[in-house]
Amino acid sequence: MAVMAVTRQPAGERPEAVTARPAPAPSGAAAGPPHTGPHPAAAAPSDPAAPATADPATPAGRITVVSLPEGIELPAYSLWRRIPEWEPRGRWLRDRPQIEWPDTIFSTTRVPWVLRLLLVAGLVAGQATMAGGLAAHLLAAALIVVLWGWIEWWGTWDLRPLSRRLVAFLVQGVLATAIIALCPVGGVIVWSHYIICGTFFTGPLLWAGITASSALMTAIQVGGFHRIGHSWALSGGLFVFNIAIGLVSIALANRREEAVLRRHAATHALLAEQQRNAELQAQLMGQARAMGIREERARLARELHDTVAQGLVAVVTQLEAIDDAALPTATQRRVANAKSLARQGLTEARRAVDALRPPVLEDADLPDALSRLLRQWSEVNHIPADLSVSGTPRATDVDPALIRVTQEALSNVARHAKAHRVAASLDYLDGEVLLDIHDDGVGFDPDAQRSPSAAGGHGLPGMAERIRLLGGDFAVESEPGGGCVISAAVPG
Repeated sequence: MAVMAVTRQPAGERPEAVTARPAPAPSGAAAGPPHTGPHPAAAAPSDPAAPATADPATPAGRITVVSLPEGIELPAYSLWRRIPEWEPRGRWLRDRPQIEWPDTIFSTTRVPWVLRLLLVAGLVAGQATMAGGLAAHLLAAALIVVLWGWIEWWGTWDLRPLSRRLVAFLVQGVLATAIIALCPVGGVIVWSHYIICGTFFTGPLLWAGITASSALMTAIQVGGFHRIGHSWALSGGLFVFNIAIGLVSIALANRREEAVLRRHAATHALLAEQQRNAELQAQLMGQARAMGIREERARLARELHDTVAQGLVAVVTQLEAIDDAALPTATQRRVANAKSLARQGLTEARRAVDALRPPVLEDADLPDALSRLLRQWSEVNHIPADLSVSGTPRATDVDPALIRVTQEALSNVARHAKAHRVAASLDYLDGEVLLDIHDDGVGFDPDAQRSPSAAGGHGLPGMAERIRLLGGDFAVESEPGGGCVISAAVPG
């Protein structure tokens, strides 16, 4: 069976959806932003289809983030109270929304490598500076390796339960204390506790973690635990300084991050509003264009009816008024031919007027309109015509085009097919509407006439062009003696 098809083409450029930048998947066992403060459970969302937006009803000092399934209301950060929303909600610095470079100092995927570099530096520097024999060196190296493995392991945990964070931090602290006792310089990994405490805890637990870590840092700075008492003023000053550095850096980092989140939320809200405005503008333009097309078709229908059709009616009336009996035989034949041609022209003019008039869809959906159209056509042409509908009918912007295609197809059947029956089917799929019109007529070769001519042939190309402009597929399947199937698939 020969097939003529018009492939689908986009109906127009649709503005790209505005989405927030998701945090990239880390390459190590744990990854996250390289700042020293607690990372909120909100920022650039991990789901690009669900950008973070600002809630107009959100009170001042709070941010609403809708990127997580349950939605999170993020309070303003504070050093003085525990705020669970600013604590981990999955794997460390990974399974949650977070800001990313260039809003951070460097990419979040580099943070695990910072810890690994500190471990390597501690191993090398500790072995080079520590005293003692081979057994002490091997023990210190083994402790650093064990600490390394511990960090890699808890980096794979779900850290939402506070108990897991406490276990991870306490075991790491014990191992770091043992390393510092053997080789003080080998414990430089302790400086990563600013990041770990800042991302694990808020409020009193943050203070406790920073205080304990500052004690270990002080031991490293003075050369070991046994040297802390040599100068209590120096040790006390370093201890206070380390606490102040940790708390201030964490507070500043999180205040900055909070400001970035507010900026992101406002930006995403503006971009989402811009997207909605663009979609509304495109919708209004489409409606205006459709209205213009309907008005122009109605004008052409009125012009054809008032000029060509009325003129042909007058010609037919005048020819009917001629007394054939008084005319010679040859003249009678010419008058009869003129009458027949005038009636055919009048029929075509009326068909064109009917085709140009907008389909009546205001008081009926597409299946009802098609059923009414088939019933009226069947009554006029005395050919049975049936309609079958599958799926759940819904109103779409392509309904008028499908009515036009059906009108033209039925007109072709009435004029050319010599069919005994017509069957139409309307299928509603997900995001698509399919229309098939089948007749059992004489059929034809779709490739025999590729373009319209003076004698006709405008119907199929016109239908194909109408469907193509809607971004759909149009196909004609037919062969001589095998009937014809016209298929249209349009998005809707």
